Amino acid sequence: MRIALILSALCLSALPVHSQIISRAFTAKDGAVRVVERSGATKSIALEPKQVGTEHLRIAPDRRTVGWSVLIENCCTSYPVPVTVNVYRDGKKVSISPDGLMVWEWRFVGRGDRIAVLYGPVHGYAAGANLYDTRNGKLLASCNTPCKAPRWANEWQTTLAESPQPHPANPPLRSPQ
Repeated sequence: MRIALILSALCLSALPVHSQIISRAFTAKDGAVRVVERSGATKSIALEPKQVGTEHLRIAPDRRTVGWSVLIENCCTSYPVPVTVNVYRDGKKVSISPDGLMVWEWRFVGRGDRIAVLYGPVHGYAAGANLYDTRNGKLLASCNTPCKAPRWANEWQTTLAESPQPHPANPPLRSPQ
């Protein structure tokens, strides 16, 4: 009996400690993102250094993950540009900055465990698209222009094929080891 109680306790301790269900998310007047859980609890996500705004705030289909673009001032434009996508999942925030370039577009892939980011310079052709794990920000795959878009970036096929020439430092398609 005692062994059964110990095994039951060990099994219960292996369950995730925090698994939020997000009912809504919004940007507050101070610019910070607020995430409202189904329980009614509201989490305020602090602004990034140099952040002046937020755009493209989305909740993933899994309702556990929310993402948004972080806007910063740009020296050479009259408007701020997105350079990071922040992802908040199960109480943890991960920041994704693709190769130090501007985030053109991003979207959740699957139910919310991955995120695809189309990126490039402020003006010109797209530099490529990357696929990341939303739990830790790890780069899973990339497609540097010009390239035939993989399935996770298929909606950007035309954009990814438009670059006049591949960037010399990057092969057309790579997957991290």
